[in-house]
Amino acid sequence: MGIAKDKHNMILFDTNILINYWRKPEELLKLNISPDKFAICGVVKAELLHGAKSNDEIDKMLSFFNAFNLLHTDEYDFEGVGLILKTLRENGLAVPLTDVMIAFCAMKYDVPVWTQDGHFRLIQGLYPELELYNK
Repeated sequence: MGIAKDKHNMILFDTNILINYWRKPEELLKLNISPDKFAICGVVKAELLHGAKSNDEIDKMLSFFNAFNLLHTDEYDFEGVGLILKTLRENGLAVPLTDVMIAFCAMKYDVPVWTQDGHFRLIQGLYPELELYNK
């Protein structure tokens, strides 16, 4: 699909959700979500590729990513990510950089994150604008 243009009603897949569908991609089609609303960001791609077990699997993943809209980040986004990390730390919360980057991307594009990771609820506690998708 490529670069996201119409972000209306998109859903940003977190890595833990995407792994389930990577194993059974046909299940994506069973969702009550139009495939043109599927979105990922670069961090999700990196995390999934990190788990690849072979070059063949990498090739398949790269092809799989084409089914998703890509929500881009730029150098200035990392300033926002850093400030969120600082706020979380000041509030006694330790959240992985990758989760904050995904949450930041969701807030930047005003799309919900579909995740099973509890860190996102911690972020949402301080940033209520972070919307979480419930299937």
